[in-house]
Amino acid sequence: MTTTGTERTHAMTCLLLAAALSAALLLPLPAAAAGPAGAPRGAELHKAKGVACADCHGKAKKPSYVEAAQCLTCHGPAEALAASTAQVKPENPHASPHWGAQMQCAVCHLQHAAPVDWCAHCHRFGFQVK
Repeated sequence: MTTTGTERTHAMTCLLLAAALSAALLLPLPAAAAGPAGAPRGAELHKAKGVACADCHGKAKKPSYVEAAQCLTCHGPAEALAASTAQVKPENPHASPHWGAQMQCAVCHLQHAAPVDWCAHCHRFGFQVK
């Protein structure tokens, strides 16, 4: 099978983007990327609204990582969530140009630690993650 110049260019672009994103993961986040000091954690906000640990983590003896699908049972569907933040500028954080609406919620919305502006690995959008 032969490839066209366009296919090779697209493949190279994908490889370069993957390399840049991988390198960004190794860099520390800027201080501005972390959520405000002393802000309530997501788990505290959920608890205040009557959401029990088991509602997200299940009934396992040792709670595990919560997948986006579980978050979206209350906060979704993903497309509606993205539509609700469409006015956020310069980019909609729930409609990433890299992952669309498929990024795991806990990448930014940490529940037991300060939230993180994941985009700040590469961009300076100044998102205030809640």
